Amino acid sequence: MTASKLALLATTLLVASPALAADLTYEPAAAPVAAAAPFSWTGFYIGLNAGYGWGDIDTTENSMTTTGRLVGIGQGTFNPAQTFPGADSSSSVDGILGGAQIGYNYQVDSWVFGAEADYQAADLKTSSSFLGSVQGPYYQTSAELQSFGTLRARVGYAIDNVLIYGTGGLAVGQAKAGLSVQGGVPGAFTGPEFSQSNSKTMVGYAIGAGAEWAIAHSNWSVKAEYLYTDFGSKTFDFDFGAGDKASSRGDVSASIVRAGLNYRF
Repeated sequence: MTASKLALLATTLLVASPALAADLTYEPAAAPVAAAAPFSWTGFYIGLNAGYGWGDIDTTENSMTTTGRLVGIGQGTFNPAQTFPGADSSSSVDGILGGAQIGYNYQVDSWVFGAEADYQAADLKTSSSFLGSVQGPYYQTSAELQSFGTLRARVGYAIDNVLIYGTGGLAVGQAKAGLSVQGGVPGAFTGPEFSQSNSKTMVGYAIGAGAEWAIAHSNWSVKAEYLYTDFGSKTFDFDFGAGDKASSRGDVSASIVRAGLNYRF
């Protein structure tokens, strides 16, 4: 090859080299996108709730013991004091409630195990009035579930950020009963009015189910829940002095529906 041809070839390679280098520029591979971590219900939480309740207060073993005053006749007419049994009865109660809850969840695969405690202020009450006979006496009664709390286990199944669960455990309630007795009939009373109230702590059980949804996979969640509560039975005693008293055994049960808002730590 002649010197002139070698010079021409070298010149061509020098001119082409930048273009070839541009064509061979290194392009780094895109970084892989990390997979989102699966949602977990594990952790402590606190929250608030509000709802509505309805139920029954059943009374048995009703009786009134009097020397005479409670039925509108003179003290000592019955000597010794005489006891009059009363019929069993049932009253419906309903009202609003609200409170707070605290709990802990632990998730294993799709199963969620936990415990929850709550306290509710309640306004579930009823009242009635009636005559013991056509001549009296005149009775006015009231019954109220004032507050309650529960301590329950929870077992649920998680579908991502939705939790469906069942729950059950201990229920403790504060109930109040009131009784007013006056001899005679309205418009023709024959003696003073005797009134008294009595409060009892009642212990029973709660069982129910619910669903909870973590809002946009965040630490905040909303829930809807149903509970059936039975607080057992207690005897309520009313002592008006001078040998005059009354007694009634009450059984309190209620159904609860409520909505709640939780924050999970």
